[in-house]
Amino acid sequence: MTPASDQAAISTDASPNGTSLAWVPWLQAGVTAMLVVLFLVIVAKARQHSATIRQLQERVQGLENSRALDRTTGLEEQLLTAVERLQAVERNGTRIDGLSRETASMRAELSRLRGLAGAPNGAPSRGDEPPLLPPLPPLKTHAPAN
Repeated sequence: MTPASDQAAISTDASPNGTSLAWVPWLQAGVTAMLVVLFLVIVAKARQHSATIRQLQERVQGLENSRALDRTTGLEEQLLTAVERLQAVERNGTRIDGLSRETASMRAELSRLRGLAGAPNGAPSRGDEPPLLPPLPPLKTHAPAN
């Protein structure tokens, strides 16, 4: 027997208890259609979830790139600030070196001039120190009135 003849035999034959089995092919067709629809729904949902996951991954990647750019920008600003500070320190160091040389030159000139002119008031020269000031006069105290 062929499958088609078996199908025909099932639909036309009566069951052992005398009822007709004509509804079985309809049941098979209904279950098959339901399974096909269920399969198509599952495939559509899987594609939808895949698209949603892809969008979320792109958003996450964008946020990570944005944060990395923010960090990079912050580090770049810190680096520029540090470079500017170092340049200022170098300029100040150069100025200090120049002032130190100028101070040494002035001290040497002062020593040379003191040596030529001699110490004022016959006091011995004290090197690079400025001359002493004269002492202050004593304080006057007022007697309390009785």
